Amino acid sequence: MSEEKALVPVEQKQVTFYGDELTAVLAEDGTVYVPIRPICDSLGLDWDGQRQRIHRDPVLSEVSMSAVITTADIESGSRRPRSSTMLCLPLDYLNGWLFGVNANRVNPAIRDRLLSYQRESYRVLADAFLSPTTAVSPASTLYQVREMGRAIMQMADEQIEFERRSLKSA
Repeated sequence: MSEEKALVPVEQKQVTFYGDELTAVLAEDGTVYVPIRPICDSLGLDWDGQRQRIHRDPVLSEVSMSAVITTADIESGSRRPRSSTMLCLPLDYLNGWLFGVNANRVNPAIRDRLLSYQRESYRVLADAFLSPTTAVSPASTLYQVREMGRAIMQMADEQIEFERRSLKSA
């Protein structure tokens, strides 16, 4: 996770999901981030253990971000908004983290809830943020395919050069 200043989102939305309030925020660059601790709390997962797992994972630790999230100050009995910094993952990586939680190893009382999160939470949050105008267009998909082709070609050229040098030195 970046040690830089916390991301201040341009938009925040709450979505009701099986009675839980899921929060997601939109960054200036269009990335949707999801705070992880509220999901851990809803699922009865050990927050500290999940935080450590994210920090140990080479991919999740690279994409995780601190973001300022506004919540209701329910603990003090008031509904006034309060901001706090939370560990977030980009929406695109939410399922990667969720599927790392083995449903066979959790308390049977939360297993069905975890499975629902694994199956459906990404879609519910994506639907809240990704309108048809922000969805990937066929043209941008073709652009991505073209860029991938270029990268493959560059890797092949580098491999050919490596093999040429290896044969020369042998």
